[in-house]
Amino acid sequence: MKSKRSDLELRYILLYKLDAKNLYDRIVKRRHEYVEIFSLKRNRAIFREIFENRYSKSSIKDLSHCSIEVIESLNSFYTAVDEIYWYLKHTQDMPNTIEDEVHRRINALERQYEMLSLYIDAELTGSSQTEVESFEEISPASEDIHNDAFQMDGEFQEELEDQEYIQQEQYPDMDEQEGEEELS
Repeated sequence: MKSKRSDLELRYILLYKLDAKNLYDRIVKRRHEYVEIFSLKRNRAIFREIFENRYSKSSIKDLSHCSIEVIESLNSFYTAVDEIYWYLKHTQDMPNTIEDEVHRRINALERQYEMLSLYIDAELTGSSQTEVESFEEISPASEDIHNDAFQMDGEFQEELEDQEYIQQEQYPDMDEQEGEEELS
């Protein structure tokens, strides 16, 4: 069944689907790695790379291309992601406790991701049931494509604001500076 949405709307919805899938995969598949790196170095800079996503850079105009159900599901999913990120950025827990807590939060995130996938698939197919085979079967895309060349309006606006900003941040995040120095 063909969707009743315009081609542009379907593209935005698909981009959100890909963003959520890539983010979810990074959080789940790299969990042991980023928890171990944090445990050894106590450096939180790695979390920025893991939790980077397009949704946080989206504008209201970008979201207006989605249905109410998809917007609510996106909000629930990315709120759960943000809760994990906030926990990792501010925790003083021991490594084993961190591993357990991240595992618990990922289980909750999985339910949000499944709900989001159902709503998005329904929008893309134009029905209340997902009749199309999974996206992986349709397009065996690269493993992590969240940094491709397409820019949403919100991302473009954020880039313009960054270019206009002249004054350096007065109180930079020390963890991020240490991470950048280690990469150099």
